[in-house]
Amino acid sequence: MMKRNVYPFSAITGMEKAKKAILINLVNPHAGGLIISGKSGSGKSTLVRGARDLIDDPWVELPVSVTEDRLLGSIDTEKAVKTGERTLLPGLVDEANEGILYIDDVNLLQSDLLSIVLDIQQNGSYKLERDGLSVERKSRFTILSVMNPDGGSLPSSALDRFGLFVNIEGTEGIKDREEIIRRVLAYENDGIGFRNKWADANSVLREKIRNAREILPEVECPDAMIQLAAVYSLKANVSGHRADIYLIEAAKAIAALYNRMFIMPKDIEEAAEFVLPHRMRKPDTERNNTPQTEQNKEQEQEKEDRPENNEQQAPKNEDLRPAQLNDTQDESNDDSEPEDNTENAPAPREDQVDQADLSVVLPPMWIQPQRLRLKKSGDGKREFVLTDKKQGRYVKSKLPREKVSDIAFDATLREAAPYQKARHLLNKDLAFVIKSRDLRDKVREKRTGHVFLFVVDASGSMGAKKRMSIVKGVIFKMLLEAYQKRDRVGMIAFRKKKAEVLLPITRSVEFAQKKLADLPTGGKTPLASGLRKAEDVLDMLYRQEPTQEPVVILITDGRATAGSNPDSDPVADALREGARLRRRNLPIAVIDTESGYIRLGLAEKLANIMGASYFHVDKLSEDSLLHIWRTTTED
Repeated sequence: MMKRNVYPFSAITGMEKAKKAILINLVNPHAGGLIISGKSGSGKSTLVRGARDLIDDPWVELPVSVTEDRLLGSIDTEKAVKTGERTLLPGLVDEANEGILYIDDVNLLQSDLLSIVLDIQQNGSYKLERDGLSVERKSRFTILSVMNPDGGSLPSSALDRFGLFVNIEGTEGIKDREEIIRRVLAYENDGIGFRNKWADANSVLREKIRNAREILPEVECPDAMIQLAAVYSLKANVSGHRADIYLIEAAKAIAALYNRMFIMPKDIEEAAEFVLPHRMRKPDTERNNTPQTEQNKEQEQEKEDRPENNEQQAPKNEDLRPAQLNDTQDESNDDSEPEDNTENAPAPREDQVDQADLSVVLPPMWIQPQRLRLKKSGDGKREFVLTDKKQGRYVKSKLPREKVSDIAFDATLREAAPYQKARHLLNKDLAFVIKSRDLRDKVREKRTGHVFLFVVDASGSMGAKKRMSIVKGVIFKMLLEAYQKRDRVGMIAFRKKKAEVLLPITRSVEFAQKKLADLPTGGKTPLASGLRKAEDVLDMLYRQEPTQEPVVILITDGRATAGSNPDSDPVADALREGARLRRRNLPIAVIDTESGYIRLGLAEKLANIMGASYFHVDKLSEDSLLHIWRTTTED
């Protein structure tokens, strides 16, 4: 097969880590495959496609629109029509056997198909049962893939199954950018001549890969290197043992590329740069900020900084709840905080409007895919969902339950093909006979957006220490993400004695930003009212669109000071409303804004009651990804 005129691998400027990761996988198929992540136009796809000139193995590109029958194979329709026999027409995974399976935009590939591909890569075989066929096939290949994080991320369970991961950034140096421009222009002007110019450099790499493959089986891994790999994995706090194995396999490939017959510590260290970053987790102990010894030091320092009249034993939690004030008192700031007494800056006495802190760094939001994807209506760019409409891409076929409205012609022809010889005896004038039992319906999926309902605490305590500025900055970043994904948003604010809908569910993110910018703070914290108002908005949304699955994002410090009625316990009311909201089985996130020396932790308690994911606003920018996951229990 003649290869396409691809851009030479050796001619690509920079991206040395990505190049090394590709070479590792070309040398050692057991290294586990590779994902290269980078923005659009960074050259990641050009780099990977350029690697096909470095090997003579099969190279198959897997389109994100691939159907299951094209991926795994199906009945050979032409042969079935002629002979009536059911034989397998191999799919792309068979064509990639003993070679490379390249996936562009792997994060856009249908999740169940990606799982199938990863299973085959791990097991080296698969069993196919479809179209009356039942066969077992062997197929071993290496996955090279790229993704643009703007299109969404992959769940951690899928990332963990890729051996290596590289994140590439755009070239910043002027000279490097100038050289890239010169080379691209030269390639576009005379592609063949440009390839010939870099043919020798590519030949050197081809020979290097060939030699490394030959000595790879002889590369030794001493016990000390196995121990070192285990230490690296433990230091990174990775789960499972895939990382340990991939560290060794990648280190073996690195040693072979250096023409060595044994692994050295520097090989493990280099391999760790590819194997560990996408698997690293924070230790459980970090949930409480810092080790106890450091906390003690910080507490002692805070005690020294406090005024003398406040140097006393900290009150118990139940004594920290703000007292109910008389209605005759100024209501604009009767939600003061105990920790504010430790500072010389009192909370504001009147309503105030804080500007958004746009310096807040927020990673892209990602909604973890559910195991059972429900059919949804609406448009967007966030995730693929199944649809009953004749829109979206065709992913597979199914037996129709009712009248066929969207015929899957390929599946229908495959089903009818084995019976054509017999049917021609009765229908000699027809070239192809299709019965009603042969008909198959299309299953389609399309991209859709989400509905985000922000429930924002706008009480007086949120005005202290510029908390609302930070909160507005966080929401502004989320709204920008929502705009890019064509999501819809709604906003509820609760303050003083009530909660109100600032913004009905809408696609106008610009209007949402304006409402947020004008949102004042002041008064008590009617947290229960905010949660109850959220349920009212959800009920209205379900009546309009029963298939929607909104995401609720509650932003509060948890310090409820206004209950459902004057005699009720505000905290108990809020927890009771949270338990009601949990029964809706929705994705919920609680962003805790509580700060200061004394923390009650009521927002975290509320998150547990609601079955929600919990984040603290101080640590939000430290997380590698903001996960908001569905917490519905399995039946």
